[in-house]
Amino acid sequence: MKFFIGLSETDLLKNNRDRQIHYEPARLINAHMLICGMSGTGKSYQCRRFLESAAKAGIEADVFDVHEELDDITGAVSVKYSQATGYGFNPLVLSADPHSGGVVRQCDFIVGLINQASASPLGVKQEAALRALITDTYAANGIFADNPKTWARKEISEAERANLLRARRYDELRQFYPTLEDLKSYALKKISVLTIGGNDYSITAFNNLSDMQKRLSRMNSKWSKSTNDLEKDKLEAQIETAKHDALAAYEGWLASLKTGKELEDVLKYTDSEVLISVLSRLELIGQSGIFRSTAPPFNGARMRVHAIKALTNEQQIVFVKQRLRAIFEEAKAMGPTRSGTEVRRIIFLDEAHKYFHNAAPDDIVSVIAREARKFGIGLWCASQQPIDFPQSFLTNVGATILLGIHASFWAKTSRMLRVAEDDLKLIRPKSVLSIKLMTAGEADPPFINVRLPNPNSPNGVRAMRYANVAA
Repeated sequence: MKFFIGLSETDLLKNNRDRQIHYEPARLINAHMLICGMSGTGKSYQCRRFLESAAKAGIEADVFDVHEELDDITGAVSVKYSQATGYGFNPLVLSADPHSGGVVRQCDFIVGLINQASASPLGVKQEAALRALITDTYAANGIFADNPKTWARKEISEAERANLLRARRYDELRQFYPTLEDLKSYALKKISVLTIGGNDYSITAFNNLSDMQKRLSRMNSKWSKSTNDLEKDKLEAQIETAKHDALAAYEGWLASLKTGKELEDVLKYTDSEVLISVLSRLELIGQSGIFRSTAPPFNGARMRVHAIKALTNEQQIVFVKQRLRAIFEEAKAMGPTRSGTEVRRIIFLDEAHKYFHNAAPDDIVSVIAREARKFGIGLWCASQQPIDFPQSFLTNVGATILLGIHASFWAKTSRMLRVAEDDLKLIRPKSVLSIKLMTAGEADPPFINVRLPNPNSPNGVRAMRYANVAA
């Protein structure tokens, strides 16, 4: 990929010479990019230029569009995430790689998601209960933490899951990964166990009986003026069978108490209030709809725009980090690139600073910034001010682009980025930007000012002559 940014302002003004400035990730320490500009500096336009260049180069990209302004990239497919659209990603899908951490690592990730989405982190008892619920939900589907051979399953859509449940084809569900709804259902079942007694089998039998009783109640109302009672008689017979099944299940549970088989569950799930609070947290992250199991219809598009404007700020952070983790795992599964500088995939984050806020070293955005280069990932971040990013990222990004910084931030920006305030003063929104390209082998290159293609100035027109150089 070789993208023309503009012409060197110094060479234009001092030497009347056209020196082209390109973004060439193969020549930089990595393909990461930080592009900063306050409102009105043309940030969206420049981001679109870079993404268009990536699209023309055939590079795969995931664009996380907070303002829903980037859906017109060539070849892009945009999907809106909201409660109404119903598209999302299943947080219980595992990597089948035996070295990935499997169930244990997914427990860590889901606990992290809930802590990020909540006003307060989980308590010790809540976290322990949640980890037990996740592990047991996987086990109920035949997926075991200590057996990587069981980690490979298919993904299921909301509609497929509903159809299998409606038909009571429970064995077929074991072919798929469990979903957030399965986790919530398992939690509710454990709460029922603590409330009314029994075990999983007896509670399942009890729930089936309750469902039938509700159907009969509705049917009595439906058939109140009808003389055809055939369907009602059939259901009443099924209810009698369900009662016998429930009684048998409870008798089996009581018998098992004599052998102590329930001791493990008793130790894991001792407090219904703790489980109820955990269930409320699961309900909270499920409210946005982004963790539904119906995948977005990108249909193989290489430029995917995730329109997340409808989500709250907290939901955006949780959703994006969930997707970043999946993208990074996919890239690692492919292995390092042959050259170490090849760009396979771009991740574009709008309003990117919020994903770095209080990010620990093992947070996925920090991991990608630090380790993703060798797997062919370029992390492109757009924001208003560079000072909102940690120093660890600012010093590890291949291209830093300043489109226009508010004067009140010049001094701090100058200290953090080692750019002269005089150079910041020479930036002209939509006409002149300042850029630092960390070329491989060069210790600390300076920022240079670049004249952008722009029909409203002579030098801007001069730069436009080169704007169609192949990416």
